[in-house]
Amino acid sequence: MAPVTPPLMPFMPPPSVYKVGGPSTVADEGPSFPLPTPGFLIPPSMIEDLSTCMSNLEYGHGQLVKKVIQAIGRLEQISVQIEQGQQAMTQSDEVIGGLTQQVLCALNVNERLCRFCEAMIWLRT
Repeated sequence: MAPVTPPLMPFMPPPSVYKVGGPSTVADEGPSFPLPTPGFLIPPSMIEDLSTCMSNLEYGHGQLVKKVIQAIGRLEQISVQIEQGQQAMTQSDEVIGGLTQQVLCALNVNERLCRFCEAMIWLRT
């Protein structure tokens, strides 16, 4: 994925150096990232790089969320189609069952008709 340029913001000249410090919100177990210590100087270029990386991550996350939502929508459509297909199959099964009964009945009538014809031929002789 190509880097994304963050949206334009009103230009404010950055200070030459940022100071990191203040009260810690990290648990007493120890710092999770050992480099930022109170008074540690971070160059503006590093902050800009981190900002660009963060923007890229946010953009990528947004794209991923869109794709997940599209996938969920498509899965819902497929689920409806499967349900409709199952209903159609049930209806088809019912029609086939009815036709099978009609064919069996017709075969039974045909068998009786054949016996009748044989009997008529036998009576003529």
